[in-house]
Amino acid sequence: MKAIFYSILLGLCVMFPGCSDTEQAPPRSKSSARDLVQELENSVLSLYDGAQKVWELKAEYMRKSMGDSAHVLAVPVVLTLFDSLGRTGTKVLADSGTTNAAKDTFTVWGNVFVRTEDSLKVQSELLCWSQGNHRVTTDTYVQIETRNGDVIRGRGLDANESFSRWTIHERGEEGFGFFPNFKERVEQEDEFL
Repeated sequence: MKAIFYSILLGLCVMFPGCSDTEQAPPRSKSSARDLVQELENSVLSLYDGAQKVWELKAEYMRKSMGDSAHVLAVPVVLTLFDSLGRTGTKVLADSGTTNAAKDTFTVWGNVFVRTEDSLKVQSELLCWSQGNHRVTTDTYVQIETRNGDVIRGRGLDANESFSRWTIHERGEEGFGFFPNFKERVEQEDEFL
C-alpha cells in the first residue's frame, strides 16, 4: 500500500513541477519592452481643480506613455475649456494634439480651429497653450475673425487664454485684414465706446 502511495505522489510531482524542491525563476519580459503605453479609443480625459472642471479632452484615439513623461497624444482633438463658473468657455478642434505629464500645457496642430465664448474664431496650423502663464502662442500662420466679421491674418500669435487680448506678429502674404462695414461701424457712437 505504501508503495502505491509513493508511486502516486511521485507521479503528481512529475505532473506538477511546482511540487519539486528546485525553484525556477519567474518568467520576465524581454529587454525590448522598454516603453509601456496605454491606447484608448473614443475616450474622454478631464482635468479638475478640486471640484471645478478645468478642461475636457475628447478623442477617437489617445495614446498615453506610461514612462517618465506620461504625455498624452490625442487624434483628433476636441478640447473644451471651462470658465470659473463651470460654463463652456473655449472650444478647440484640431487634427492632433499632445499634453504633458502635468496636463498644464497643450500643443495642437493640423487644421486648428478655436471658438471662444464671445464667438471669436481662430484658425491656425499650430497652437500652444500654457496654463502656467495663461498664454496661447504660435509662430505659424493664424487667422482671427471677430463677432463683427473682421478678419485679421498674419504669422505668429501671442494671446491670453481667453483671447480677449492678442497680438499677431507679422502681416499675412494675402493681406493683413478685412473689416466689413468699417466706416458705418465707426460712425455709430456706441461701436467703440
